[in-house]
Amino acid sequence: MAQPTSPDIVALDSGSDIYRAVRDFGGDIDSIEEITRLRGAGKLNACFRVQLKDGRTVKGRRFRPVSKRERVTSLHPALQGLPFSRLLAVHGSATIEEWVHGTPVEPGWISDEQIHNLTTILGSLHCRSVPRDSSLNKARDVDWALRRLRIQLAELESEGHIDSHNVTQLMNLAMNNMPPGLEIGIIHTDFHPQNMIMKQDDEIWIIDNEGISLGALDFDIARCWLHWPMTRQQRNIFCNTYREFRNLDTFLAHQRFWSICTLVSTTRTQVRFRQPSQGLLKKLNRTVQNVGEELWPELVLNDPELVLNH
Repeated sequence: MAQPTSPDIVALDSGSDIYRAVRDFGGDIDSIEEITRLRGAGKLNACFRVQLKDGRTVKGRRFRPVSKRERVTSLHPALQGLPFSRLLAVHGSATIEEWVHGTPVEPGWISDEQIHNLTTILGSLHCRSVPRDSSLNKARDVDWALRRLRIQLAELESEGHIDSHNVTQLMNLAMNNMPPGLEIGIIHTDFHPQNMIMKQDDEIWIIDNEGISLGALDFDIARCWLHWPMTRQQRNIFCNTYREFRNLDTFLAHQRFWSICTLVSTTRTQVRFRQPSQGLLKKLNRTVQNVGEELWPELVLNDPELVLNH
C-alpha cells in the first residue's frame, strides 16, 4: 500500500483516524496519496487522495487540533442542498469527503450565467442559520477585526516582510475606512475558481470546504473577490445577484477596509506556509502609496493564461 513520504506527516496506519473513518462508511483502502496544498513547518493538517478497493476515490483530511475538525463538521449541514463536496464520514481528527470528478475551473471559462449561479450559492450560504452552539458563537466586532489586522501586520513586520511605516499607514487606512459593524454568519473563506470543479454536465461544484467557519460575511466576499479575477460586467452581475440575498451597500462603501484585511491575511498565510508572497507584498505597498491600484483583480479576457478552450 502506498504511504505518504513527507517527514512532517505522522505515518498513516490501520489504526489512524483516516483508516477508521473509511471503515465507518464501509470502505476499504487500496492506496493513499498526500495532496496537501499548504504546509507550514511542523504542521500536521493534511489532505489525501484515497483510492478504495471498490474503485471509488474519496478525499481524506486530518485536522489538528481535533477541535478544528469539530468546528468544521458542526457547520457542514449548512452546505446541504448546495453544490459543495459531501462529507461522508468523521472519526476523531479525520473527515472523509466525496471526490468531485471534473475539470479544474479557470476564471476565463466562467460564463455570465455561471457567475449568477455561483453568486446564488454564496448568497444562499450566507443566509443559512447559524448553529446555537455557544462554543461557535464568539463575539466578533470591528474592534476585533482591527486587533486581528494589527497582530497580522506585527507578525509580517517582525519577520522583515513589511516596514513599520507601512504598518502604520495600513492601520490608518483601515481605521479611516472601517465599517460601522460586522454581520456575522457562515462563511466559506475560499469561494473562488481555484476551489471549483466543472463536472461533465457543466455544473460547477465547490471543493476544499475545510475553511468553513463563522465570520464576517463581508470578509468572505472580499476573500472571494481577492482570489477571483472578474470583468467589470461579471462583478456587476455578482453584485446584482447577491443583493437578492443581502444588502451589499455597507461592503461596497468600505471596500478598502476589506481589501486591506484580506490582503494582509492572505500574505500572512502565504508567508507562514512558505509560498510566494512578493506579489501580495507589492500590492500592499501600492495600497500605502495610493498609486491607483485596483482593489480587486480584473479579468482580461484576451489574456491567453486565463482564456482556455473549453
